[in-house]
Amino acid sequence: MRSPANRNPEQHETPTRFQSVRKRYRSGLHYLGGLIIFLLGIQVLTGCLLLLHYQPNVRDAHDSVAAIMTEVPFGWIVRSLHHTSANLLVFVVTLHALTVLLSKTFRGKRAPTYLTGLLLLLLTLFMCFSGYLLPWDVLSVAAIAVGTGLPREIPLIGPFITELLRGDGAVGPATLSRFFAFHVCMTPIALSIALSLHLVFIKKLGFYSPSGRDKKRIPYFPDFMLRQSVVWLLVFAVLVTWAILSPVGLRAQGDPLAPAPEGIRPEWYFLAGYEVLKQVGKLTFLSSLGNTAELLPLILFGIVGAVFVAMPLLDRKGRGRVWTGFVLAVTGAFGALTLFAIIQPEPQIKMAAGVAQRVADFRTRTVGYLVPFWLSVAAVTWFLGSSIRLRDRITAFRMPGACREEEPDDTISAEDE
Repeated sequence: MRSPANRNPEQHETPTRFQSVRKRYRSGLHYLGGLIIFLLGIQVLTGCLLLLHYQPNVRDAHDSVAAIMTEVPFGWIVRSLHHTSANLLVFVVTLHALTVLLSKTFRGKRAPTYLTGLLLLLLTLFMCFSGYLLPWDVLSVAAIAVGTGLPREIPLIGPFITELLRGDGAVGPATLSRFFAFHVCMTPIALSIALSLHLVFIKKLGFYSPSGRDKKRIPYFPDFMLRQSVVWLLVFAVLVTWAILSPVGLRAQGDPLAPAPEGIRPEWYFLAGYEVLKQVGKLTFLSSLGNTAELLPLILFGIVGAVFVAMPLLDRKGRGRVWTGFVLAVTGAFGALTLFAIIQPEPQIKMAAGVAQRVADFRTRTVGYLVPFWLSVAAVTWFLGSSIRLRDRITAFRMPGACREEEPDDTISAEDE
């Protein structure tokens, strides 16, 4: 047996680095919840600014969005920030849900927290879906016509759901009015209730705290909030930069009576489901069985959704390798189908006249301001970092290890998920 002095130091270097990266990864996951709340705040703020100029009717909706982008000062940045933060919100909520499933924090008493979190994911997707129609452009009208027509294939309740979403037999003025109400009123209220319940359950049932010797507990305020503020600041800076460098465009005005453009596709978070529908539509034998091409994917989506809802009952103890494999398989299929759809050629759709050129002119004048903007971000980040280091020294002096474990409600683990 080798003595410690004769062992190869490189044999221990790789595990140490892996453990360090894994520790930072697990610590970073805890910021996802606060980041979701921050992104929701951006959605509310930018949405309220857009509502000051948006006209929720078929005749003026598209022109009002064009006016926001070309006539309202910094309106194109606000709309781009609203759109980009919505996409990031869906990604972060999905990632948060995936970490909960893989870490199995839905077990036992935390099942209500998991279920309200799952409801938040569904409401977030529906909020993005309802907001997609509001610009009333070619792509949004065609995509909503397809999306609202799918529930019709569900037996018994399908036609009622389609009628509820559209407000009429086809996409038209009633559809825009309903989607406007869904997006700015009904869904935000439901989202606020679900988020409040989620936070109440987190407070009562506690955070998930993995075991480990290196677990470090810090006070939630101000220590953890300082760290969370750094994350919020950097994410906001990236979102503003992306909104300026890659502003969202505006396509030509939509016409519900016109045929759908060739090769249209939804936003990235619906691409996997869209690809399933498209591939199943090629199975001609379904018609001979008396089924439509859309019914089979809807049944599949329903089964997968039911499994995720029932996960606290299905995976209650042990390692749960079967259900972990199920989650990984669904995630892998979702990612593969999404990437496959993204690499496909984008449809050539006519853009709104004059809007792209005006936004390009605005962007040219604004890019120069990114340098002082990022210098300000760096200065604030440095100040927050100095405050964090100071608070760490104070916390280490005032909160010895024995005392930290006695008050779990007032502290938070840097490795909590």
